[in-house]
Amino acid sequence: MSIVFCNIGWMKNYDGIQGDAIQRGGSYNKDSVGHEVCNFTHCRGKIYGYVQPTGRISVERLGAPKGAEQADGVTVVWTAGPDTGGTAIVGWYTNAKVFRDLQDIPSPCKKHRDNKISEYRIVASADNAHLIPAEERDFLIPRRVKGGIGQSNVWYADKPESAALVADVIKYIQSGTRTSRLPDVDTETTASEGNPRLVAHLRRERSPSLVEKKKKSVLAANGKLCCEACEFDFEATYGKSGYGFCEVHHLKPISQMDKGEVTTLADLAVVCSNCHRIIHRIDPMPSIEQFRRIITPKS
Repeated sequence: MSIVFCNIGWMKNYDGIQGDAIQRGGSYNKDSVGHEVCNFTHCRGKIYGYVQPTGRISVERLGAPKGAEQADGVTVVWTAGPDTGGTAIVGWYTNAKVFRDLQDIPSPCKKHRDNKISEYRIVASADNAHLIPAEERDFLIPRRVKGGIGQSNVWYADKPESAALVADVIKYIQSGTRTSRLPDVDTETTASEGNPRLVAHLRRERSPSLVEKKKKSVLAANGKLCCEACEFDFEATYGKSGYGFCEVHHLKPISQMDKGEVTTLADLAVVCSNCHRIIHRIDPMPSIEQFRRIITPKS
């Protein structure tokens, strides 16, 4: 299966700008006018998609013969990022045609005309297009890391280091499930801190060594690990099986961190699983003290 990732501005519906808005779309749509605003507009049984590449699209990397002007049967994964940070899958086309250069829409629909959309780069049957509701866009794609999207808006994902991620994306498209999940922060194995990854549902990167240091620090000071919000003590409840168990919460949203910003033990809090998940359901995310006031019974 040929697959390509196309990064565009963030919208709710991609069905015209009226009643919608575009975020983080790049310089070509500073005035909320982007060619991708109709990327999921149905037009006589078809969907016409636009992405702003650097130069031309290399259709050869999508299985087309040398000199061809288009690649057929391609799965196109659309990605975008909200203002809160990160890059998420927003939808996809399957069995699409991807063109090397811009094409004119043969007979633009009224919505295309209203939005001054007359060109496209990718076309698919409307039946083969799927847009994920904004609140369910929780599949994040790493950027500027080995095996992830680079700075270009078109990513071919054809390097060996991208194979695992591509397999996960294909599984997600075909069955609605994936291997990756919202991780248990206590056991997350990613070693890089400070990467913006916050969308509607949060998936975080954590350094296991930093988590372990936090646990040891709290144990040395208090002799036990209790949730800083509700004071739940795993060992007191579960005995030996609960000793040393907790989750570690980052007090500052990663979307607000500068790239490469150093995380210290003071930036982390020990929390129980329930409080951790609820904290991340609240927008904006509360501090531990604010959350403590929320869950404390009113006298």
